[in-house]
Amino acid sequence: MDDVPASKRGFTLIELLITLAVAAILVTIAVPSFQTFVLNNRMASQANDLITAITLARSEAVKRAANVTVCASSNGTSCTGGWAQGWIVRDAAGTPIRVQQALVGASTLTGGTNVASSITFTSSGRTTIPTAATVASTTLKLCPSPASVQGRAIQIERTGRPSVAGVACP
Repeated sequence: MDDVPASKRGFTLIELLITLAVAAILVTIAVPSFQTFVLNNRMASQANDLITAITLARSEAVKRAANVTVCASSNGTSCTGGWAQGWIVRDAAGTPIRVQQALVGASTLTGGTNVASSITFTSSGRTTIPTAATVASTTLKLCPSPASVQGRAIQIERTGRPSVAGVACP
């Protein structure tokens, strides 16, 4: 061993233990931040899935010159169940154009007491939401579980334009 130059030798046990201790400290600091990162990305992705369905329904209504509906669907074929169980975009004949499965990661998607379980777009791209509707009656609230990150409020305007804003979750 004495004839091997110092630059060719490996790590000592003490150097290895110090490296492992530093790595353990860094991992301990990084894991909570990574979990927050994953939850934020899940919220953004799920909100974008709903926005995509709403935008698709609006564009298909204009393209087909007929009503197209986005509705909560637990089975992927009919408008039954709650928004968190999934949703479908379907044409005036009831044929599904796009099906979205249930939310993952224990996320919830709820609306106020007046939020409809379906949103219909006309051939002009506008919704059939009544003129007297309030912001609360056209907003769906997407929340993570546990609520360690900010949720998303998805509002659908009468003109058919969806928008997303951050919202505190209980």
